[in-house]
Amino acid sequence: MSSARHFRWEYSLGAVPVLVIGFVAWLFWPVVHSQSVEKERVPQPQMTETATPIEAVEVTRSDLSLLAEATGTLQPWRQVEVSVEVGGKVAWRGVEEGQRVEAGSVLLRLDDQDRLIELAEAEAELLKVRAGYAVSFAIQRNDETHAETESLREAASMEEEYIEAQRLFEQGVIAEKKLIQAQRRYDVARMLTGSQRDEVQAATAGLAQAEQRLERAQLALARTSLQAPFSGRIADIEVEVGQQIGTGQRCFLLLDDSRVKADVAVLEADVVWLHPGAPGRVRVPSVQNRVFDGKIHTINPRVDPETGTGRVTVVIANPDGTLMPGLFAFVQLETWRLTDRLVVPGDALLLRQGRDLVFRLEHGRALWTYVETGARSAGWVEIVDGVAEGDLVAVAGHFALAHEAPVEASVVSREQWNHALEGRTGQGTGEQVAWKR
Repeated sequence: MSSARHFRWEYSLGAVPVLVIGFVAWLFWPVVHSQSVEKERVPQPQMTETATPIEAVEVTRSDLSLLAEATGTLQPWRQVEVSVEVGGKVAWRGVEEGQRVEAGSVLLRLDDQDRLIELAEAEAELLKVRAGYAVSFAIQRNDETHAETESLREAASMEEEYIEAQRLFEQGVIAEKKLIQAQRRYDVARMLTGSQRDEVQAATAGLAQAEQRLERAQLALARTSLQAPFSGRIADIEVEVGQQIGTGQRCFLLLDDSRVKADVAVLEADVVWLHPGAPGRVRVPSVQNRVFDGKIHTINPRVDPETGTGRVTVVIANPDGTLMPGLFAFVQLETWRLTDRLVVPGDALLLRQGRDLVFRLEHGRALWTYVETGARSAGWVEIVDGVAEGDLVAVAGHFALAHEAPVEASVVSREQWNHALEGRTGQGTGEQVAWKR
């Protein structure tokens, strides 16, 4: 009986927590229910698609120039190391680096005191010899007619003897030594007659030697002044006033930069299509990426078998001196021209699963479109199949697009895109062009 009461008592105690929990739930149920209903009534936000900003170019038909591309450094049209022909101390220097000079202008003078003294001595000696020659000539003048007659008679005799010696030598009668002796006598007889007679007399009197010494003194004095061999600009000055320099020492570098040239290595597959006089385009990054018109000056007729390239020299006019020797340049040379082709910028192409594709724009969406390509050159690609003339294709901002993705396109003209290509630091790299509107 006692055990039954004990069971009922424990059962009553276990039911108390359950009753308490139920009572609390009953009290708060209206509040929880009302919050759930309010939450159901709040409208949930709907998902919207965001258009990706891209740039696009219209597919057009045009000529496609196949270009050989190369790089090189600009060089002056010609340059020369200007050096002195005689040694001495620098007395005057009239130029600075970068200065433009004209042909024949004096660049530098050496101390010429020694040369002036040598010139004065040579002039005095010549005057003395001329006086002696004049006296000798006056004494011989009285016998001039008789002497001339005798000299002419002797010259005629020597000529006959020489002619006879030639005949006998050809017949084998006399030896070659006899012929040479006859020729010498004839030559001496001729020297004493005619126009050579005065020259012989001047030489024997020492007049010719004195005149030559004067000419050498004048030349030595002239060499103390250093002149520009052609018009150009001065570079690399290596001498200062007061400096003692030796014969042959370099003083300046003279650059003729009225034109500049670029020697570039062109692949053998391209060089065979080039010819002198053909146009070329030279882009110089350091001069605000400006493009200069040039032309092929020469083509080396030999291809280097190790590199498979031929050397081509491109010349560019430089009248205002904008282009400085040593500047780096990109050079494009047209090897062939394909007419009336469907072309798109090379940046429009993407490679997916080994195939070329473009994103063609239609009704505000980018459509994944496979294409068949042809020739490629200078940032442009020929399209054989896949798109039509007038289609818009994405060229920037399209690398991560999905098929039928919404886009907001800014259309760039062909001329604008070409300008953007020229503004790159390097062409043909396949890098993305960011066109700035």
